[in-house]
Amino acid sequence: MAYKVLARKYRPQRFDDVYAQEHITKTLTNAINMQRIAHAYLFTGPRGVGKTSMARILAKSLNCIHGPTPAPCNVCDNCTEITAGTSSDVIEIDGASNTSVEDVRDLQRELMYATSKSKYKIYIIDEVHMLSKSAFNALLKTLEEPPENVIFIFATTEPHKILPTIISRCQRYDFKRIPVEDIVKQMKAIGESEEITIEEDALYTVARKADGSMRDALSLMDQVISYGSSQITGELVQSIFGILPIETYIDMLDRIQKRDSTGLLVSLRLLLDNGNDLQEFLNGFLDTIRNLLLLKIGVNLHELPKTIVRELKFRGEKFTENDLLYMISLLIKAKTDARFGSDPVLLTEMVFIKLTRISEIQSLDKMLELLDKQPSPQPQEQESFAQVQKEILHYTKERETENLVKEVTEEKPAIQELTPEYVQNNWEGLIKKLEKERKKLSSIYLQEGTVLDVRSNTIMVELKSPTAINSLERSIDDIQACAQKHFGIKPRFKFTVKEAEEEQYILNPTLEQIREETPELADFIEMTKSKVESRTPTKFKQ
Repeated sequence: MAYKVLARKYRPQRFDDVYAQEHITKTLTNAINMQRIAHAYLFTGPRGVGKTSMARILAKSLNCIHGPTPAPCNVCDNCTEITAGTSSDVIEIDGASNTSVEDVRDLQRELMYATSKSKYKIYIIDEVHMLSKSAFNALLKTLEEPPENVIFIFATTEPHKILPTIISRCQRYDFKRIPVEDIVKQMKAIGESEEITIEEDALYTVARKADGSMRDALSLMDQVISYGSSQITGELVQSIFGILPIETYIDMLDRIQKRDSTGLLVSLRLLLDNGNDLQEFLNGFLDTIRNLLLLKIGVNLHELPKTIVRELKFRGEKFTENDLLYMISLLIKAKTDARFGSDPVLLTEMVFIKLTRISEIQSLDKMLELLDKQPSPQPQEQESFAQVQKEILHYTKERETENLVKEVTEEKPAIQELTPEYVQNNWEGLIKKLEKERKKLSSIYLQEGTVLDVRSNTIMVELKSPTAINSLERSIDDIQACAQKHFGIKPRFKFTVKEAEEEQYILNPTLEQIREETPELADFIEMTKSKVESRTPTKFKQ
């Protein structure tokens, strides 16, 4: 006979065998005893917690030859066929591969046929959330008023994907995750049945890794047994699944408490060099600090061995609750940064250095607490304080005004009249001041111009084009205000345009004069026997 895995070999066959779902087994048992059997059930919950097993047990309880009964015999033909999955009256359908409207119509046609030898025709649809919306809608009327001997049992891990109209037509039962202690108890009993010795630390390690799923726990136990034969230790389980021992995290906590950043980084590097996954390490360290915090605030941790609990309680005395909360917040951020960052190891090392500096960071809660303890001022004190504030504000504004006047008046020594030398020496400063005050165009035109003369505080500037004059005259007020701040006296500006030089012409040139200027032209005149005519010069301006 072929080997049967533990998850199938020890699958629950009665309501009493189902682990940690008493709120469901008791309800279904009472419903069967009272003959209050619904036409549709919906079992929801995480993977591996007993949804399909519960559906089969309910089917056996209803179709057993001694039933309906809450305790099926598991001996009659109906019970054995349902257990083996060969019953013609209990049909198990995979929702993932039967998602269309046509599949629902085929099912509806089958409903018309009577049962072969059982009282009820039961349809167990696993992963029912995979049905399409059209398939659900096609099932609505049948689900609300099915034939008298037809019962639907739906199972799903994602009930939010099922239409509310479907859920409202079913009795819904929510399965819970199985506690670590119940998983350990069941695995210990199975180990005794299989004549396998499993240490308590190994059982707790497997149970925690199963994350509330009995099927996952038994699958992991199968893997461990295949590797370690009849003697299973905690170290063996940790090496198989790449789980770091709790002592590693405790050692790191000691280094954090001693502010030993060098030793902490060396330990981290050794772990990574040995092939340990960084995310798994951060998850384990975060879980350890979380357990430390829960123990410190008085929460009992039944999912951990007693020896580990004692070790954590001892280490917890060296940290405050605020320290542990700060460490948790840093590690949560480190997980995200390490997952999406370009250099996860470097980011983790920086976080670990911060962990050794916890005492240097003042808690915000303490600061707020100190502020709350300050007595609130009395009404008279509040009025006095408001008056003081008003006087301080008035004094501050006066000082600002004085400083501004001082900046304007003392920036340049007071003068009575502008001189050409003074303007020439400070001309570049004026241009820079215009640039600083974002008068870029004015500064460019003035920089390209030339100061011709200064008379009676009037600065005469020669520019290159009329365009420059037009632009400067539009901004003359701003230029004069800026010049007043710079020179210490308000000047006037007079702009002129530089005239282009006249072109020089030689009147009635001789051939020798042309040859001196352009020998090639003279050669051309001689070769073509051309004549040189006189002309009247014309003056051009830019």
